[in-house]
Amino acid sequence: MSEELDLIVNAVRRFVRREIWLEEKRIESNAPGLPVDIHAKLLNRASELDIAPLMAPRGSVDGPQIDLPDADRLRIAEELSQHRAGVINPAYGLFDPDPPPQLYAATEDQKDRFLSPLLRREVTCFRGLDDPDLSSLPVDGVRIRAQKHPMGWMLDGTKLFVADASDAAFGIVYANTEEVPGERIGVSAVVVETDRVGFQLWRPWPTIAVGRDTMELNLSAVKVPESNLLGEPGRGPAFANDLVLRRWLFTAAHLTGIASAAQDMCRGVVWSRREHGAPLAQGERARLALADNEIEVAAARALYLAGADRTEELALAATANAVEMATAVVDRAMDLHGVAGGSADLPLERWARELRWQRISLGGTDQTKLTIAQRLVSTFKK
Repeated sequence: MSEELDLIVNAVRRFVRREIWLEEKRIESNAPGLPVDIHAKLLNRASELDIAPLMAPRGSVDGPQIDLPDADRLRIAEELSQHRAGVINPAYGLFDPDPPPQLYAATEDQKDRFLSPLLRREVTCFRGLDDPDLSSLPVDGVRIRAQKHPMGWMLDGTKLFVADASDAAFGIVYANTEEVPGERIGVSAVVVETDRVGFQLWRPWPTIAVGRDTMELNLSAVKVPESNLLGEPGRGPAFANDLVLRRWLFTAAHLTGIASAAQDMCRGVVWSRREHGAPLAQGERARLALADNEIEVAAARALYLAGADRTEELALAATANAVEMATAVVDRAMDLHGVAGGSADLPLERWARELRWQRISLGGTDQTKLTIAQRLVSTFKK
């Protein structure tokens, strides 16, 4: 790392491990977020580091660090997840409100209405955890229909596994689109405000990721204007694919950060725990686990950094590898910690559950590999 990047990474690491870890000890182990007053206090302290939103594409927002190359941003992002809630809420959004990446490719009017308020932290948005936001992923799970309406579009149906909807102002909904009744032209991406008539937060939908607010939505004849459509009708899953893939790289960096934090915990516990009268660090089992962790973390970091050039296959590969790697490292860490590894006193048990959920919500590793294979086959020229 350059000297400048090294200073930033170390500053973020100290903030996460001194400020966030301390506050997490004072709240319930599965809490989805920090108390409002604590979040506001930490947000003020985080702003002193002068780091603009890391996941914003270069040139899209103003900020003191906005000219950092993506490889440097990814390396900083790895530090943000190294705390208890880091799998699903890295640094609690203190360094980046993380709007849906598609909004950076929206029209200027849509950016003013939806993106800017998110970046100013005036509102929040909901997210579909199983959205078909890459063109190669399945779209047959879409349960909402969008019909052409004189004033725009009318949406009907239910949406499962929606995160962060309780207090959200809007979110992106994918819907089977019919410009002519009964004739589908594909799946469209539509921004839907939660205060529109017919929009309902139907019921909570608990998952193994207990710390995530997950719900089922019901849309009953919800009318939205034409200006809420992202991209072209029927082309929603392909809209802003480059930005979605770039966001996946940040997910890979965050997951690598989880594994790195678990490895640090392993290096400490092998000296504090004893087995057969000697520290674990003197035994072959612990040493092999530490070595495997170190190799896999370093390889995952190299892969997501290589993906900073944003070749599609590397971005997908980095994410698929990172979630598998982090799961394996956390599992070894739980073994080395013994019974304490499954205790809520440590973050390992929450990481293990939420990594499993993260793997599912990313579409599954096999599906990601099939997506990579499809891209490799379809772009090969004889």
